[in-house]
Amino acid sequence: MNTPATPPADAVRGGRPPVVDACSLVYDDIGWRLYLARLAHNAPEYLDVFSGSFCRSFGASHQDYRDALARRWQDAVDVLLPPGRPPFDLGAHLAAQQRQGVVAEFAMGSQEVRPDGRTVNAWLLDTTAAVRDRVHVWAGIGLRGPAAALTELERAAAGGARGLCVIPFLDGTDPLDPLYAPVFDAAAALRLPVWLHTGHHFAARYPTGLGSWRTVETLASRHPDLLLVAGHAGWPDVQDMLLTAARHPGVHLEFSSHRPRRMPTPGSGWAPLLHHATTLARHRVLFGTSTWVNPVPVAVLADELTALGLPSDVTAAWLHGNARALLARSGGES
Repeated sequence: MNTPATPPADAVRGGRPPVVDACSLVYDDIGWRLYLARLAHNAPEYLDVFSGSFCRSFGASHQDYRDALARRWQDAVDVLLPPGRPPFDLGAHLAAQQRQGVVAEFAMGSQEVRPDGRTVNAWLLDTTAAVRDRVHVWAGIGLRGPAAALTELERAAAGGARGLCVIPFLDGTDPLDPLYAPVFDAAAALRLPVWLHTGHHFAARYPTGLGSWRTVETLASRHPDLLLVAGHAGWPDVQDMLLTAARHPGVHLEFSSHRPRRMPTPGSGWAPLLHHATTLARHRVLFGTSTWVNPVPVAVLADELTALGLPSDVTAAWLHGNARALLARSGGES
């Protein structure tokens, strides 16, 4: 594979700073099937609510998908991932990202086991071993089994993972349960930042509070050396999450799955972030996409952020500077 050269840190695309995508999904079709199956089993609402996003992301017929979903979720997944799709090509992916101005990405994994016996985490680490300056693997950790989570954490760290990803509503677990304290202690000791899904979710069987600003506040208090990234910034409780970050220097906010162009809209919930952009939020906000949630080119989302008219140093910090600083704090390349 011919890997494109990494653009210089000060490269710009059309006058816009480069981008570090702090919430990216880099999978082949097996990985995507495991991802979608995890949603189907633990939060089936996502396959319904985000049907349009999935279809636009995978280039599938929405009507065919809806018809298939009414039968079985497996049939709907087959519509998204039909036989004969071109195999995943990391070189092509990186080239496409480079064209969008993306200089690095945090690729979220999972503990799901592939047919060859490797976890998705292990596949990601193996696949991206030669491009660790471009793809930083954040290993997915399921908290349902604390011992297994700790083992996976240690295995992923040894394999080169630069962070962790925890989604409480997919596990039906409360990260504040003392059973999971050793997992967060290990993450802190290894300087592995933890991306934690926070705020609203659509899994009706589990309460939203499994990942709220209170969760982040308590984890940061219990584990003062832990680096935490509040995925989706705790929306709609952005102000409380921002104030939590102001109290704890290891806490960051990441707003993937939300469109920057909608942030100034009254009632969007993002007013506190924009109001405090030059103060509390200046060094604490990361740019992320969640890849399929807003199935538009990364450059579109980055340009929307740039168009908000924030001071140029703030825009640059949110698009890449703060992510690079977090990597440096965690021991990764900056």
